[in-house]
Amino acid sequence: MNAALDVIVVGGGIAGMAFATRLVDRNHQQPVRVRIFSKAAVEASNSFAAQGGVAAVMRLEDSFEQHIRDTMNVGAGRNDPDVVRLVVGEGPAMIRSMIDLGAHFDSDATGRLQLAREGGHSMARVVHHRDRTGEEIVRVLQARVRSSPHIEVIEPQRALDLLVEGEGTDRQCRGIRAMDLRSGDVMDHFASLVVLATGGAGQVYERTTNPIGATGDGVAMAIRADVDLRDMAFVQFHPTALHTTEPGPAFLISEAVRGAGARLSKPDGRPLMKAIHDMGDLAPRNVIARAIHREMQLTGSSHLWLDASPMGVARFAMEFPAIEKRCREMGIVAGRDRIPVVPAAHYMCGGIRTDDSGRTALKGLFALGECASSGLHGADRLASNSLLEALVIPKRAAGIVFTSAPIEKLRSSRPYRENWLSRRTSAIVTRALGSLRHAMSTHVGIIREEGGMLHTLCIIAMLERQIAPIWNRRRWSPELIDLRDLLVVARSITSAALAEPASMGAHYVEVK
Repeated sequence: MNAALDVIVVGGGIAGMAFATRLVDRNHQQPVRVRIFSKAAVEASNSFAAQGGVAAVMRLEDSFEQHIRDTMNVGAGRNDPDVVRLVVGEGPAMIRSMIDLGAHFDSDATGRLQLAREGGHSMARVVHHRDRTGEEIVRVLQARVRSSPHIEVIEPQRALDLLVEGEGTDRQCRGIRAMDLRSGDVMDHFASLVVLATGGAGQVYERTTNPIGATGDGVAMAIRADVDLRDMAFVQFHPTALHTTEPGPAFLISEAVRGAGARLSKPDGRPLMKAIHDMGDLAPRNVIARAIHREMQLTGSSHLWLDASPMGVARFAMEFPAIEKRCREMGIVAGRDRIPVVPAAHYMCGGIRTDDSGRTALKGLFALGECASSGLHGADRLASNSLLEALVIPKRAAGIVFTSAPIEKLRSSRPYRENWLSRRTSAIVTRALGSLRHAMSTHVGIIREEGGMLHTLCIIAMLERQIAPIWNRRRWSPELIDLRDLLVVARSITSAALAEPASMGAHYVEVK
């Protein structure tokens, strides 16, 4: 194959795989090559860990207008209404398409899909595979990726930067610079089109449900390439992560547990949400996360409680097997014992600005999934709209690629540096990561105030100065590469938050 539509996808989660498989499906006459660069196996992605499901209008008693209204209400009207209408309208067909591809979603004895209700939804409309929906969708897409002769998965590869040629309006993305995490070799890889599908940046906070690889790679690369962003101030905190003293990502207790009857309670056992919001325990995530955060501050407690006893032990184990297993490992009998929960950084509502088909302002560059901002989510994301977006927008992107990128002669990769990976992490880098996460969690987290955010920008500037000589003079450790990206993303989040003086959605500002 001497000439082809040559596409690089950075990120091997649901959005990246959905795009790659849809693109190959559409290719009938023209040659195409898709390379998926991933720094870890898909099992380490946010996609794989997604518990809740896919929000879609699947019943006559529901309607597109209700789903649109719920999405806009949670997003505080910051959403792009045209994108909301488009994505919501594609929901039912997308569910049927996934079923046709082999996805198994929970259904009753008659074959009717079982629908869960989650926070911010006025109706039960979340299609799910128990509490492992992301894993099920990954299974289907991964099988299709592996069976395609046109798709190559290259891992472990850490994307470092975009390769951009030209000036002004002629600027165009021509590829990526990436490090092979086994050899340490850094190569420049060229393509007709680059698609960023790198996920979120939860690792910029001390407590997050995101895996260790959620370091904002794609957004940081876009910032360094001067690509437009949108809504970076809005970071969603999930109200109910399992409280433990163990290091590492926080285990999520799905919102669907509350949809099935579980209730949040204060340390003294009294209900938390009854007097706070008319939707109670199914209020929007930002409302509940703030309520828990305030109660923890007021009482000095390290967590609050989720009481799932109304469900009972047997029902809990049947509907939420992964959560039941994790609780059992901690000595908690889910459905009988109260579950200790705490808010954790969960989802980046903003990101790289795109249109409704994933196109960015830079020619030759698309962005999909959590690293992108299509305009769907606005100031906060409605539960289970993320998997819907990660299926709908990539399908649309695949439909326009052949008119957006040229068929051209394939270019060979070019060495940049050999054996540039260090297995040793500097103590300076370790301390800097801790300082950054603490500052972001304290001042740019669930509740913010201007002085704290300004202080955080000063800390970020200090840390940038500290790591600059390490980056310029030494080989790079994975932690140093992550820190470089996290600092860029943290600066963007904090600056965007300072530019939003009014509270809205996931961005809540206290005036002192």
